[in-house]
Amino acid sequence: MLPADVDVQAIPTYEAAGLYWDAPGAAGDCGVSFRRAGEATWHRGLDLWYAASSDQCRGSLVHLAPGTTYEARLTSKSGATRTLTFTTRADQVPVARVVKVPAGDHTLQVRDGGSPKGWVVYDGGGATIDVHGAQPFDIRIDASYVVVRGFVLKGAGQDAIRIGPHATDVVIEDNDISGWGRPRGKGETRYGADMDAGIRAMCWTCPDAARFTLQRNRIHDPRYSANSWSTGDHPSGPQAIAVSWCGGEMVVRHNEFSGGRGKKYNDVMGGEENFSREGFPNADSDIYGNVVRDAWDDGIEAEGGDRNVRIWGNFIDETATGVATTVASVGPVYIFRNVYDRSHFRDGPPDLDERQPFVKAGSDARLGNGRRYVFHNTLLQGREPDSRMTLGAGGAIAGTGAEQPVRNTVSRNNLFHTWRDHGAMWDIGPDNDFAYDVFVGEVPRVKYAHAIAGAPRFAHGAEHGDFTLARGSPGLDAGIAIPNFNDDFKGKAPDVGAHEAGTPPMKFGLAASRGPAVPGSYQLK
Repeated sequence: MLPADVDVQAIPTYEAAGLYWDAPGAAGDCGVSFRRAGEATWHRGLDLWYAASSDQCRGSLVHLAPGTTYEARLTSKSGATRTLTFTTRADQVPVARVVKVPAGDHTLQVRDGGSPKGWVVYDGGGATIDVHGAQPFDIRIDASYVVVRGFVLKGAGQDAIRIGPHATDVVIEDNDISGWGRPRGKGETRYGADMDAGIRAMCWTCPDAARFTLQRNRIHDPRYSANSWSTGDHPSGPQAIAVSWCGGEMVVRHNEFSGGRGKKYNDVMGGEENFSREGFPNADSDIYGNVVRDAWDDGIEAEGGDRNVRIWGNFIDETATGVATTVASVGPVYIFRNVYDRSHFRDGPPDLDERQPFVKAGSDARLGNGRRYVFHNTLLQGREPDSRMTLGAGGAIAGTGAEQPVRNTVSRNNLFHTWRDHGAMWDIGPDNDFAYDVFVGEVPRVKYAHAIAGAPRFAHGAEHGDFTLARGSPGLDAGIAIPNFNDDFKGKAPDVGAHEAGTPPMKFGLAASRGPAVPGSYQLK
């Protein structure tokens, strides 16, 4: 709930903002419009979701510009109106001091921080820190308002970068991270300890620690692998990013994550307390523009509260599921314009691998059924010469058993190409709203409005960031308008899928970034 004397609030990141209105005066969706400060025209946003259990309207604005002041106008069905002003975070932070850090073989201890008016930058300039397994961390951060950038980090005995429990307002950028982690047990040479990570934060003694920005990092080649589902046990092992019990307002953008040389992660990114009202990334957080590869479980494990969490524009490949949201107990969570390539659930050839859904979306009524929005995603189905079946997801949206069905989920304008000719959705509960999605084969036997059947045809073979549909393809000009999410569509209607025809190629990873947090920031090649 908001403070007693304030009933509306905006919590902005760089390119989005979460909006909240307590006790809006009507049980129903809350309208929202917005504009840049000084602009004459108001633009419609997607209605905020009314959460009856808390008598609160909440939802997000997206596609905002960094470092920009906006006005938002909220209106309820009873006619009540609120107006609020907020400013998105600037891409660049003010700098008080730059610490040039040389190469070394001992942990860099970051203990001296800055303030909102002047951050302290720890600049590696390409220097290598390799502790050769003799110390648990390459870098330990125990200060706030710091930027850690431009390091090559190797050989950490546990986590390459550990963010301490009291640190907040931290930017980690332009680092190359590899070779970290512990064996799972004595004498183990293959599998690693669970959740040892390239970047790890544990905030259990200070859950208000928040506002971590992880951008333009390459995290790859952990020392050990996770196990697959073929072992009979849930995967466990290293992760690229692991964040536990932290306060939210996190941004993970424009990074490149991969396992490499036969190694895979448990989840590429995730945390703990999935069945809670917190979890990873908790609240008011964004995950976008990343390359996410090589997990035996989830590419992006965004599970727990998921209050105003936005996941968009990621390329996800070689994972069991694309985006996991079991559960989204608070909501809403937005999953939009992601591209999912190959799904890999078990060891062995693809024809013997049943594979998993793009969105794992189970709910637990005991915790709450938060709203999910799934918009404009593309599922690919590549082939390899020796396989009879294609290589992508086995399902589109699915729950996790009869006790955890999909609930309170809105799906629009997705290209749900699955390798199954039927059964693209399972464990579907009540109170969902599915429409305007493309399916290959049989449309799922759930309540559906305006489902589109047929295999997509891509204009340029779905290569080099071009996932636009060819002329005459199912899904071209066949979607529905979604305020603030597809306002720039071309043609007579939005295209189904992640990539609107007539727009530039999609970019992921380092290529997607607009610029550094600090002028002159070192970018690893």
